Amino acid sequence: MSQPTNKAVKNFFTLLFSGRMSKAEESLSRLEKKLGGNGYYKALHGIYYAYVTDDRDSFIFQLWKRYLNGEDKARLKEMFTDLLEKAYDPPKDFIQAWIDLIDMIDSLPVPHKLAKEQAATGSEEESEAEGEQEA
Repeated sequence: MSQPTNKAVKNFFTLLFSGRMSKAEESLSRLEKKLGGNGYYKALHGIYYAYVTDDRDSFIFQLWKRYLNGEDKARLKEMFTDLLEKAYDPPKDFIQAWIDLIDMIDSLPVPHKLAKEQAATGSEEESEAEGEQEA
């Protein structure tokens, strides 16, 4: 099977993190036809599944939280690669799917499930700051 184009993968992630789940699922189906059941597709499917089931303990949510809290992309890649290599010996294309995600993370929309939390946290911080200024 051939490798997907970055454009197709980025489209999938953009749809997924924008909350357009049915379109993301269609995009994932097209990627499956191109990739078959290889490790790259399995990684994409796992990301999709963890996100739509709102598994906040999953690596996809942890990755985004770390990134949104200012962790460097190079550090995220290193952490992820170390984690996988220690856990088991995954296929190289599985790791590549995650590396591709980390490479494009700064050009993807903030996941809609986290954007709501971020907005709420930002409002709380602004209220606290205003309260401290008044005091």
